Amino acid sequence: MRVNRTLLYAGVFVLALGAGLLLAGRWQLTTNDLIRVLGLWPLALIAVGLALALRRTQLSLASGLLAAAIPGLVLGGVMALSPRLAVEHGVWQELRQEIRAAAEWHRYCADADAGARLDFGNVEFAPMGGCS
Repeated sequence: MRVNRTLLYAGVFVLALGAGLLLAGRWQLTTNDLIRVLGLWPLALIAVGLALALRRTQLSLASGLLAAAIPGLVLGGVMALSPRLAVEHGVWQELRQEIRAAAEWHRYCADADAGARLDFGNVEFAPMGGCS
């Protein structure tokens, strides 16, 4: 029986992709942990280069499997990290800071009875309670 290596490599890549996603969620890695692990992305290039160099030797199957698995793991990690980065460091972070600032303003406004309006682009906070 002859195995189609292209399908084998694609299967290993998809398996590693899923494993990367599963492990990132299962181990509850922090965003900083994932960023440090993804700093090893040059290993994917090394694995692909090794597979190309060894493709006509006895180690071609093993190096091809490694060349399929490592980029799959890296891509799985990137897919697990992307939503976290968007929430923690993207637009949501700015919106969260603006909402905190508005909440602080309202708290002090109610105490000091100051009259002012806060405007954050499309989000406007009008005076409430003790503010006039």
